[in-house]
Amino acid sequence: MVTSILPGATGVGALGVENPFGKGPALSPKPDMDARARDRVELSGGALAAVRESVRAGMAQAHTALAIGHDAQSMLVKLQALLRSGGSQAEANDLLSAFAKRVEDAISQGNVLSAGEDVQVQAEPGAAPLTISGVDLRLKDDPGVEDVIVVAKDARVDDPALPKYLQQSLEALQGAMARLLDTVRGLEAHQGFLGAAENSVAGVRRDLDADSARLLALQVRQGLEGAGPSPIANVEPQAVLALFRN
Repeated sequence: MVTSILPGATGVGALGVENPFGKGPALSPKPDMDARARDRVELSGGALAAVRESVRAGMAQAHTALAIGHDAQSMLVKLQALLRSGGSQAEANDLLSAFAKRVEDAISQGNVLSAGEDVQVQAEPGAAPLTISGVDLRLKDDPGVEDVIVVAKDARVDDPALPKYLQQSLEALQGAMARLLDTVRGLEAHQGFLGAAENSVAGVRRDLDADSARLLALQVRQGLEGAGPSPIANVEPQAVLALFRN
């Protein structure tokens, strides 16, 4: 899915760095691991991190909406039991108002899915975003036929149509929550893939760092050999410093 990650290369020649000392074997650049390849690896790491954050935020939205949906199911079932037992209007009001506050609090904290708004998730670097469809879980003064919960926020226990509205809401809610749960499972699986991809990029970067260290050691050794046959201890300090400045 992620096409910008380049496979790592090992060995001194993989970095394509020229030897500034003119001694020893020439280091030929490798076409698939030049400076541009290094840039692409760095960009891929950052892009994957951004994608993982987008997926994480989308999952957080969906998990909160699922929790509120569970509360909605519980509230509707309790209302059904209340009607069967001849419960009071005050008890019904308590159930309805408590759930309404639960939804309002979640929305005020940024859970737009519960307000019926869609959430965009960037699941792949450079690809079109995915959409998590919102599920409007708010209680309305006058709910319409397209609402998930068609029980009004001030529903009356003596309304003969209330049992039908309760059952209709439970069925619609079950379908909406099932679709949302499928989305969460897909995002969780995708998050695992992204973690593996990030680890792969980190491994490539570690290989590059190791190659750089080996190349520097080779260059220093070749430079010291070019300083003359005298032992390293007798080399002028400025000559050694010049090697590292190069």
